[in-house]
Amino acid sequence: MFINAALRSDALRAWPLLPVPSEADASALVIAAREPVTPDLLAEGRLYRVETGCLALCRQVDAERRQILDIVGPGRLIDQGLANRLPCQIVAFAPTRLAPVDAPSIGLEALAAAHQQVMLDRALGHLTRLGRLGAGERVAEALLDLAGQYAPQACFKGEGSEAFPFHLSRGDLADWLGLTLETVSRCMSRLKQDGVIDFGKGPSLTVLDRAALTEIARGSRKLQALYAPRQAG
Repeated sequence: MFINAALRSDALRAWPLLPVPSEADASALVIAAREPVTPDLLAEGRLYRVETGCLALCRQVDAERRQILDIVGPGRLIDQGLANRLPCQIVAFAPTRLAPVDAPSIGLEALAAAHQQVMLDRALGHLTRLGRLGAGERVAEALLDLAGQYAPQACFKGEGSEAFPFHLSRGDLADWLGLTLETVSRCMSRLKQDGVIDFGKGPSLTVLDRAALTEIARGSRKLQALYAPRQAG
C-alpha cells in the first residue's frame, strides 16, 4: 500500500529533530515516570525541549479505555499552550528531563512553528495508520517511529542493527495503535521469531533488520501466520 510520506510516520524523519542546543540548566524540569506534565509546571511563554525520557499524549475514553495520541521523544518541544489546548494529558512514560529553550523571541517563534508542523504531520500520519493499516503494519511503523525519535541516542550493534530506549509496554502500544494487547503481543513475538527485532536488557529494543521492518510497515511483506494456531509439537 502506498501512502504519501507526509501522512506516514516517515514524516518525522523528514523533519530533523529540532536543532536546539542542550546545556545544563538549573531550571530544567525532571518528571517522574507515569507522572503527568500539568500546565502549571511549565512557565508561560517558554518552550521546553525533551532532553531525555519519553512523553505520551493520552486521552481517557472512559473508565477502562485510553487512547494514546502521540509519543514525544528527545528533541521534541512542548509548551504551556500545548498542554492547555489539547484535550488530553501529557504523561511521562519514563523519567523525563525538560530543558527550557534559550533563544531570541524570533527564534522561539520559528521553533514553535516548526514544532506545530511536526505535530500536524504526525497527527495526519496517525489517522492514516489507524484507518488504513493492518496490525502488523501498525506495529512495524510504530517501532520505526520510535527508532527515528531515539536515533541520536541509539547504540549500533553491527551492520544494520540498532538499539534504542523502549519505554512503552505492550499495553501502551495497544492504546497507541488501536489494537488489542493480544494482537500487539503476537506481532512483537512474530517480529522477534523472524529475526527482525530483539529485546534487550532493561527498557531497550534492538532493530536487527530495518529493511525487513520497513517492508512490513509499507505492506510489501506480511507477518506470516500471525493468527495461525500453534502446531502440536
